Amino acid sequence: MCKSEQTMTRIVQITDSHVTRAGTLWKDQVDNAARLARVVEGVNALAPDLVIHTGDLVELGLGPDGAEEYALAAEVLAGLTAPLCLLPGNHDGRAAMRAAFPDQRWESGPFLQQEVRIAGLTCLGLDSVIEGETAGALCENRLDWLRARLTEPPTLIFMHHPPCPMGLPFMDGFPFTGGEALKEVIAGHPVLQINCGHVHADVTRIFGTTRVSSAEAVTAQIPTTLAAFADHPKGTPRYGVLGEIRLRYFDWDGTALSVKTLCLTEEAEAIRL
Repeated sequence: MCKSEQTMTRIVQITDSHVTRAGTLWKDQVDNAARLARVVEGVNALAPDLVIHTGDLVELGLGPDGAEEYALAAEVLAGLTAPLCLLPGNHDGRAAMRAAFPDQRWESGPFLQQEVRIAGLTCLGLDSVIEGETAGALCENRLDWLRARLTEPPTLIFMHHPPCPMGLPFMDGFPFTGGEALKEVIAGHPVLQINCGHVHADVTRIFGTTRVSSAEAVTAQIPTTLAAFADHPKGTPRYGVLGEIRLRYFDWDGTALSVKTLCLTEEAEAIRL
């Protein structure tokens, strides 16, 4: 699926690949490295100008298997034909991630944040991780970094955690710190959308003067149907839907942004997580 207009700029978001060591399966059921390889094929077919991975690249980034997981993920992602921007998620470890991807242009300092300017569009990648915890946060240092880069060009923000509840009871049980402060920082700036992962579901919510939208995971999804939560009063999902792989991509023509989804597979099955 090539770009129809030569002047179109295309950005693809992928997220939550949760790659495990070679020869192992995520939740003892899913070969996430193989799914990521399928995603790489699909991304290349879209011929993007930039690819952004919004975190949870691997499953145990802080553990003893982290280096092996990142090595496998790096091997798979090396097949991408477009530049790659990596951001951390709560399953990632910053030190191991830096070691595995020395060519990434993260800002200096403790956080893995990136700025990419492309065709009159600014893409800002925020590090929303509290290392070792599920919940996310944006501290004053990270918000200051954002403030300094919110200038005139239209902006897309990318980060792992949604900065607000997304209507998924289990995931909303890990509240985000700094969401209201983020809302104040971006007020009055041309932020087109905040793009996240983390919740393994396609959900969009109004957030101040913009929108927050979470993309589906490379691995299994959290179902958003009421039936999936019926016998779990705490909202813990019973099944992840596996089989469909959907890519979110953004087409920018210099004045307007289109957000689209490409389905790479035709069938889905349910697995117990």
